[in-house]
Amino acid sequence: MTTKPTAGVSAIRSGPMGLSLLADIQKDPLGAAGRLHGCFGDVARLTILFRRIYYFFDPEAVRQILVGHHADFARETRLLRILESFQGRNVLTSEGQDWERQRRILAPGFSPKRVAGYVELMDAAINDSVREELPALIGQSAVVDVDFLTTRVTMDVILRTLFSHVTTREETSRISTAIRTLTRQSMREVFWPFIPPKWLPYPGRAAKLKSRQVIHSLIASQVDARTRAPRSADAAGQDVLDMMLAARDDNPTTGSATLSSQEIHDNCFLLFSAGFDTASSALTWWIGLMAKYPSVVDQLRAEMCSEGVTPSSMEAVARLPYLNATIKEAMRLYPPSTALITRVALRDVVIGETPVPKGTLAIVPIWQLHHDHRSFAEPGEFRPGRFMPGAPEIPRSAYLPFGAGPHFCLGQHFASMEMALIAAHIVRNFDLSLEPGAVLPEPVVDIALKPKTTLRVRFTRRQGDIGASRVQ
Repeated sequence: MTTKPTAGVSAIRSGPMGLSLLADIQKDPLGAAGRLHGCFGDVARLTILFRRIYYFFDPEAVRQILVGHHADFARETRLLRILESFQGRNVLTSEGQDWERQRRILAPGFSPKRVAGYVELMDAAINDSVREELPALIGQSAVVDVDFLTTRVTMDVILRTLFSHVTTREETSRISTAIRTLTRQSMREVFWPFIPPKWLPYPGRAAKLKSRQVIHSLIASQVDARTRAPRSADAAGQDVLDMMLAARDDNPTTGSATLSSQEIHDNCFLLFSAGFDTASSALTWWIGLMAKYPSVVDQLRAEMCSEGVTPSSMEAVARLPYLNATIKEAMRLYPPSTALITRVALRDVVIGETPVPKGTLAIVPIWQLHHDHRSFAEPGEFRPGRFMPGAPEIPRSAYLPFGAGPHFCLGQHFASMEMALIAAHIVRNFDLSLEPGAVLPEPVVDIALKPKTTLRVRFTRRQGDIGASRVQ
């Protein structure tokens, strides 16, 4: 390995064509990025398989890439092709005018006002799944696999809000297994030297095709049923599928003003693959943190009591700043979307003081941004107060749970409301604790950030008498 540090910028090449470095990144992406940052400062320049790759660790440089110079960068075509191979062409996998058109059509359906219309469906799904998975009698307790629980609840929420579909434990397990098989395979393919053609046998191909069919069949059955028998005017507009079917671009510049049946299908697939796993991951770590810090739970209950509201409405959740701060801080400590944000330079550009040649792959390492002591004092500590009103301002682009710029997560308001409703329900109805001697597991990148070992938390049913809740 040779290095030439200059003004915080370093060039690095490891082994033949950088293959040993590539293996290190694949094996331990969080640790590898941390080592690069520690050795080479805010910009690390790599060469792997004859390709220039720059890691940017400074929030201001990240903001320039994602916001200020967003027109000088594009999402990586190779990654989009991998995702398209099982998701189809949706608002995530498309680019250019196709992406702009789909985004314009869909964006109003995920605005805060429209998300408020999904709250009743979310609340019903949370009640039903929690009733099946957690103790029902006051004083009763059980030690629970938290990842299994959050997978069940968030999948129920997705199916209910997307299709008004009431699912079962078995269906949830089958669908979530299929999605995780697909996302893990996509991460595997990212590190392959080329994308294999559809007809060529390759490792994981059979499982990928089988899992893809599970999701495609579910979506097709729901969409076909809705289009064959449209719902009444009173029912229409209550779920996301209704929104997609009715969505229209009032000022179309290119293409159709509405989504085609295939685009509706492909965007439903996106909601499955991107919507449930990140929320599930964030809530898994949030529950673990609440079990570790019972005094925080006491503060949450005091907040709910002082407000005297049920958190089953948009207005109520918005009035619970400490609840939302605990979720934001959990996503800072354990960012669910730790898959690196990547962009390819479309032309020569200068980011800060760093010349970035055309064709360079620019990488934004979210974990390192969220754990940088320059942006967050004592970054390893759980401090929800960082996100309370009146707290010191966080540097722009130092906190990116939903990305930034034109490609920020379309479902940000949806996910935030979903997580707040689930968190409020759990705090209201259960005491949480870790078993004696237990600690939170180490995090590992499994598409979303997951516990390396099973996170188990004891849930004890309590009297759910905070505020005016109808949920008991």
